[in-house]
Amino acid sequence: MMDDVEQIIKDRIAKEFLFDKPEVALQGDEHLIRQGIVDSLGIFLLIGFLDKQFGIKIRPEDVVIENFATVKAIAALVMSKLSVAPTS
Repeated sequence: MMDDVEQIIKDRIAKEFLFDKPEVALQGDEHLIRQGIVDSLGIFLLIGFLDKQFGIKIRPEDVVIENFATVKAIAALVMSKLSVAPTS
C-alpha cells in the first residue's frame, strides 16, 4: 500500500510541478523543497490533492516542512492519516 501511495504522489508531482521537465525522474527521497520542485503554494496544492485523493484531512499542525520534504515523507503522512481515519 505504501508503494502505491508513493506512486500516486510521484505521478501527481510530475504532472503538477514537472510537466515542463519530462526528463526529471523523481525519486522517493529527493528533497522536493530544496530542489525547487515544490514551493509553499505547491504544498497547499498537494494538500488539496491528498485530501481529495485519499479522503483524509491534513490539519494545520501537519503542515510542516518535514511532512512535505520528500515523496516518502508525504506518503508516510498519508498512511498515518489513513490508519486513524474513521471507518463507516
